Amino acid sequence: MITEFDLSADSIAQTARNLELFIQQDPGGRGLARWALNGTLFPATLSLAGGDHIIIATGFYILAAGAIETDGPLGAIILADALKKMGKDVTIITDSHAYDVMMAGINEIDPEIELIVFDVGVKIEFNSIIKKNTTHFIALERPGVAADGFHHNFRGAIISDYVAAIDDIFLKCASYGIITVGIGDGGNELGMGNVRRDVETYIAPYRDYSCQIVSDYCVCAGVSNWAGYAVAGLLALLAKRHLMPSFDAFDAMFDKIVGAGAVDGVSGVQETTVDGLLRKWEDRIYSSMHALSSNFS
Repeated sequence: MITEFDLSADSIAQTARNLELFIQQDPGGRGLARWALNGTLFPATLSLAGGDHIIIATGFYILAAGAIETDGPLGAIILADALKKMGKDVTIITDSHAYDVMMAGINEIDPEIELIVFDVGVKIEFNSIIKKNTTHFIALERPGVAADGFHHNFRGAIISDYVAAIDDIFLKCASYGIITVGIGDGGNELGMGNVRRDVETYIAPYRDYSCQIVSDYCVCAGVSNWAGYAVAGLLALLAKRHLMPSFDAFDAMFDKIVGAGAVDGVSGVQETTVDGLLRKWEDRIYSSMHALSSNFS
């Protein structure tokens, strides 16, 4: 596993390219080499660096556990914290059933991060979260509607009964010129419509449950959290400032969200793992991004 980046030899743009390959490692065997887009991580980060009010949607419901998974909250909170430290106005949005998990993580990193939750089955008023200075909407490991009009998990099961109508806001943002970013690892996440055809060709033939909604920047990763950490690390390089919490703070946040009910998305077990991978994967990826974000040479 690559864990170091030579910034003295590479430009930040080339570092970003190396970083994109790094986060597209595929220990979960999701076939990223056949469908993942390349070259989107750096332009997405540059765009966010120039943003003002940025919305981040997350929260993927696991049917077997009756709770959201650990992939999503970690990356969303780390990214929100980095953007706030850059002076951005940031709002995290999710489903009301995910409130306890999200607040447990937010309180560990920065209690001032704004969180807004929505009930499932209730129309969301656009102006309730969109501000005059809203520039970006990021969906990070957030279910996205498929061709049949429903939201599906990676196995194809319908989970729409547990998903608030955040897709509608994402689409409306796009129509208003607000920049959209989709981050995912399986193609069924909001904003991942850019890779739908390849995912359905190579990963899930004849099972059209990939998200249909495209984004301006579609960022693919082996685990969605990893893209959140990578964007935060690149933002730190651009800003030449420390923007990422210490590993101890990250570790504490992980414990808190699991203690509040988050589960591993593959096993469905309430434990500090992500997508069925050994804990060392999340630790090493975060540690690498944190080390990168501290190198301003």
